[in-house]
Amino acid sequence: MAIARPIDRRLYFIFDRAHSLITKEAQNYLQKTSEIGTSQAAVLIYLGYHDRCRLTDLAKAIGRNNASITGLVERMEAKLLLARMTLFSDRRSKAVALTEKGWSEREKVMNNFRNFNDRMMKGLSEEEISVVMKFLQTAPENVQFLSEK
Repeated sequence: MAIARPIDRRLYFIFDRAHSLITKEAQNYLQKTSEIGTSQAAVLIYLGYHDRCRLTDLAKAIGRNNASITGLVERMEAKLLLARMTLFSDRRSKAVALTEKGWSEREKVMNNFRNFNDRMMKGLSEEEISVVMKFLQTAPENVQFLSEK
């Protein structure tokens, strides 16, 4: 017979609750300070390191499917944050790059996320932060193919 545990002792539910709260607060903070959401912020941050990347690479990097990335990019193009272009190496593929306004907005977002991250890590030692980071990088890999077994 299985031993029943209170729901708050199950790692997945604690993680899910924390994820929901942190995501909501990040969304509210960004909306107030930058007037963009977390998905658009993720695009700006990623493109700052990988400007002129293919849309499929962008989708994979920020954890979205191709259909949702297309809509996200269209909304960001309308705000003049991004520009789409055809790749010279593969004319069938589209790439996306930050505009001047996109680079400027990215700087604001980076500063806002630094502040948000500092606040989120308040009271944690460097060692504790390293453990959390290792967990967040390893856990998805550990469960990735679980449903296929």
